[in-house]
Amino acid sequence: MTICQGLKLIDKAGLPHPEWEFVKSSKDLDKFYKIKDYVGWTIRTVDIKGAEWNNLYINWLIKDKVPAQIDKFQNQQKGKTVFVVYPSWKWKKGGTILIEKNSEIIEAVEGEIVNLMRHGKIDASYYYKNKKLFQVIGEKKFLTSRERRKILLARKMNKKNIILEWGITTRGKFIFYRIEDIREAGKLLLEKYL
Repeated sequence: MTICQGLKLIDKAGLPHPEWEFVKSSKDLDKFYKIKDYVGWTIRTVDIKGAEWNNLYINWLIKDKVPAQIDKFQNQQKGKTVFVVYPSWKWKKGGTILIEKNSEIIEAVEGEIVNLMRHGKIDASYYYKNKKLFQVIGEKKFLTSRERRKILLARKMNKKNIILEWGITTRGKFIFYRIEDIREAGKLLLEKYL
């Protein structure tokens, strides 16, 4: 599944996510003009047709520079890329939820998810079996029961063997913003570190 397909699955499942839109050029921008941000904008590659993957990405870009940056990125890709554009955010908490056949694992960290994904820091892990919490490692109260219920909304996707990234912004907004098939994520990690 491409990043674009994953984001569209999040949207289709009705899960909370950033206000995003998919564009090939600045001419495709529509919702962007009506959305307020508080720390800038993110543009990232989500799909490439007929070319090698090039992960073009910028975060916290001021609004009036977004259209030109999209076109600059697209020129680098010779018109073959789809980008997602959405308001950037600052993190209060972040993490992942792994959904398997009869279980889910929520991992959570204070601040940016990079603390979890790249630095291995975990403030709390919550293990669910047959939809019941059966084990917590770390500080149980790190995530409130309300926050865990929001994360567990990912079950609505009715997909197994997936991992979703979620975040709670410093403004208290809860969002899902990425999904990957476990096998694909594993292959990417192997390629990156071997």
